[in-house]
Amino acid sequence: MRWVDRVLLAFLAIDGFVVGVMSVGFAYLRFGGVAIPVAAVIAGVVNCVLLWLASLFTDGPARYLPLLAWLLALVIGGLPGPGGDVELDPSGTLLLPTLLLLVIGAGLPALLARSGRLPDPDLS
Repeated sequence: MRWVDRVLLAFLAIDGFVVGVMSVGFAYLRFGGVAIPVAAVIAGVVNCVLLWLASLFTDGPARYLPLLAWLLALVIGGLPGPGGDVELDPSGTLLLPTLLLLVIGAGLPALLARSGRLPDPDLS
């Protein structure tokens, strides 16, 4: 792998972390009083795009760095802060949006990786 590919892969990992922060921030967005998992669907689609782009540079485990960075942001959002507040709270009425964020945000890229339709970096 060339050094340019490594730099671009690092930028994709940073993008994955930013998508994770935005996913945590908008996980409990409501439209008309109804919790709609818009952030989960957008996170799933963007994670698929990041996985696709990372697959253009490597076919090894490094292609999953954007997804790991996204999961790291979700874990950080689930940890209590200095005042004891938690951004991503899987309890009570917030359980369903949190689970949808995890299932859709990580499930769509997992299905894409499992399908075998990711590009081969040697052919591109």
